[in-house]
Amino acid sequence: MRPLLVIGILSLGSAVPAPLTAQGGQPFDFYGRGPYRPAVPRPSAVLGYGAGERHTQYAQQQAVLDRLIAAAPDRVRTEVIGTTEEGRVMRVLIISAPENLDRLDEIRADLARLADAERTTPQHAATVAARTPAAAFLSYSIHGNEPAGFEAVMWVAYQLLASDEPATLDILRNVVTVLNPSANPDGHERFAVWYNSLSLGTDEPFGYEASEPWDIQGRFGHYRFDMNRDLIAQSHAPTRAMLGALMRWHPQVVVDHHSTVQPFFFAPAALPLNANLPPHAARWQETFGRGNAAAFDSYGWQYNVRDVFDLFYPGYWDAGPALHGATGMTYETDGGPELAIRQDDGTVITFTDGIAHHMVASLATLATAASNREQRLRDYHDFHRTAIDEARAGRMKRIVILPDYDPTNAARLAVLLLRHGIRVGRLAQPLTSTAAHRYLAGTTAPAQRQTFPSGALVVDLPQPEGRLAKAFLEPRAEMDTSFARRQLEMFQRNRRRGEESEREGYEFYDVTAWSLPYTLGLDAYWTEDASPLTAEPLSLPSEGDPVRALAPAGTVSGGRARSAYVFRNDRQAAAELAFALLREEFVLGVARESLRADGRRYPRGTFVARVARNPATLPDRMLALAREIGVPVDAIESAFPDSGQVGVGSRSVEPVFPLRILVAMGTGVSQPSYGATWHFLEQELRQPFTAAALSAIGRMNTMADYNVLIIPTGARATMQRELGDGGADRLKRWVQDGGVVIGYGGGAELLGKGGIQLSTVQPVGAEADTARAGAQRRDTLPSGEQYTPPLASPTGGATQRPEDVPGAIFRTTLDPLHWLTAGYERAHLAVMLDGSTMLKASEKGDNPVAFVGDSLVLSGFVWPGNTERLLKGTVWAATERIGRGHAVLFASDPLFRAFWRGTARLLTNAMLLGTGR
Repeated sequence: MRPLLVIGILSLGSAVPAPLTAQGGQPFDFYGRGPYRPAVPRPSAVLGYGAGERHTQYAQQQAVLDRLIAAAPDRVRTEVIGTTEEGRVMRVLIISAPENLDRLDEIRADLARLADAERTTPQHAATVAARTPAAAFLSYSIHGNEPAGFEAVMWVAYQLLASDEPATLDILRNVVTVLNPSANPDGHERFAVWYNSLSLGTDEPFGYEASEPWDIQGRFGHYRFDMNRDLIAQSHAPTRAMLGALMRWHPQVVVDHHSTVQPFFFAPAALPLNANLPPHAARWQETFGRGNAAAFDSYGWQYNVRDVFDLFYPGYWDAGPALHGATGMTYETDGGPELAIRQDDGTVITFTDGIAHHMVASLATLATAASNREQRLRDYHDFHRTAIDEARAGRMKRIVILPDYDPTNAARLAVLLLRHGIRVGRLAQPLTSTAAHRYLAGTTAPAQRQTFPSGALVVDLPQPEGRLAKAFLEPRAEMDTSFARRQLEMFQRNRRRGEESEREGYEFYDVTAWSLPYTLGLDAYWTEDASPLTAEPLSLPSEGDPVRALAPAGTVSGGRARSAYVFRNDRQAAAELAFALLREEFVLGVARESLRADGRRYPRGTFVARVARNPATLPDRMLALAREIGVPVDAIESAFPDSGQVGVGSRSVEPVFPLRILVAMGTGVSQPSYGATWHFLEQELRQPFTAAALSAIGRMNTMADYNVLIIPTGARATMQRELGDGGADRLKRWVQDGGVVIGYGGGAELLGKGGIQLSTVQPVGAEADTARAGAQRRDTLPSGEQYTPPLASPTGGATQRPEDVPGAIFRTTLDPLHWLTAGYERAHLAVMLDGSTMLKASEKGDNPVAFVGDSLVLSGFVWPGNTERLLKGTVWAATERIGRGHAVLFASDPLFRAFWRGTARLLTNAMLLGTGR
């Protein structure tokens, strides 16, 4: 976390801030809990500087840990858990007493037994708990520019490996501590190198060292994702590595170390808590919080609890592990990333302070785990046992996912669940439910009788990881009623305030909806019954791409084609195949209406590769690519269609042009949104692209080399300033000449009436904003800082502006004939809205994805009398023809956090079908 702080100035020349003081005014002693074994070197001796005097780079940190490990082999083991995108090896340190390390495999097996509540009885669990150390997984600085944890872990490791203090020895006897020294090595390295290169040690609020440039931003991973939101999508290699370690060790305690807040934050978490957590989860949060409080009180240090940081969204690295049965906690220290920060009351806190606080909190947490070892282990087993019992007694017993809408995404769903240890099966025979509820029908629709075909995916909730399975899959997450009521009360008070008055801020920390069947665009049901079934249990492959391994196999049916090869646009893999063929310079077409070939019907959006228009290598490459990517392709013998139908030779099969893609990045553009596009193109579509700043477009004499421009979401006004009048003019000419420009969120607003006026689309509430001269808009604030426009009294115009939606899911209606929705053989699609951007329908173009009818909310929190009222009749996607090109506008990011893939086909259609050259 990086809050907005009021920052002041240290005296120039004071490059190293004054050290932290403990109670009584004495400096904090990082080596004050001895006696220490002299053979183990102090971190400061290896580094050549003390804690917080500068930022340590990854290789330096690893060198310190190497020296500690070599000097204390009786207390530590290491495991390599993965490699980052930039090639940095990630490893964990497993620290415990020598007698525990001697039986480490046995301990790990015992912890797995406690998690396997189907095979382990409560009596056996009690025996295991009596003999087994607890496991604690401490992870540091998942946000790379929150570096106090990255530094503190060296001193935590030193204390555990070097000290013979009785309290430390008690931790070693009772806890197996798994230290993850850097959860985001790539992001931290970007930040640390940059900061060290220019640091002056001042806390001047406008000092350059207080604000990272756009392209540094060490908060994010390699692909500029927020990896503390990535536990659902598992998009980054470090996320998958850490999840693998979590599943290997089955920890009872997980702490995710962050910064910077004032003062330090630790558990208990704020409301809301995820409703799938059992009551003892909150009790353990209280227990560990009190343990930390006692340690901090002994120094006279300040802290806060139950504030801001909730335990609701299961993609966090505290809530996710909590739903695995651990006591998952976020700790936010109050020093760093600058060497000094001036707090709101004018006092200065240093980087050294923040490191010390994290060190003390880590050790206090381990001490609490040690003193509560046996009961924590019993409750860990009880967590998984009651998950089974509660699911059997509950109304929602089974989730069934039909793969028809997108077999690729159905396989992706299975992979995401399997990595979490959630059991997934594939029906070997049809299954009938007498009380099934369809997701897209909404939560109020009655149950119905439904028969599910062979091949459907099944997740039975009565299983040890059933709590997490339900959290990921349930259509709508239950929110704490007292928390929701408090937000509604603030909403009503805000509505009574004038437009220039100060508003109350809402307490949502993140999105309120994430149900994977919705986000992946799948047809799903939950059932009240759980009749016996015949299903093949799925498992992850030992190597290769797991999504491709679990998706249906691809091949070419019918041998070598005489006329054409065709494949439906019914899965993401089909777009991957189309992109691959275009990269290899094959000539590809797409059917703008349904066609008939060799007696079979193919829907609009079907891709066609005609034999006569392609080189002789087409058959062999089509077969190889279909098998590699996993797409069923049909070889067509004759172009002659059935009577009254069009065939593969029809003029309705229009060319798909080779793609030359430009993606906007830099100032004004949201880093996570740019990163989602980067990751999708590079990792999933394997498609090269060029990234360029919006400020470069006006002077790009190579714009004609590209036919696709993607503008991710961001701050509209800032992006417009970056683009400039010259860039806007060049962009308009480029689209006229056949380019397709695609904007989402703020990028869509940039293209519309309130921006460069390339499109007639404008946000809902734009008229009220225009009428309020000089009013401050959210997207005009610097540095991406968010501002929510105020609501006036019911008689004021501000009631026509949408209130910020805290990440909810809505049902849209699709135009069944439009090229943007090609491949969607359905009437409705779930989409995401996060924020206040709602788009009015295009005045001169098409509105193929629209909010039509009532009961639009599928999942998440919305504002009564505001959200649905203003959303009705608006659009999620609009297109406008401009000369030979197109503008395509999405109300929000179709690739949000890499787990929104149901809307990704709209984006691939925009790229493949929207170009005019």
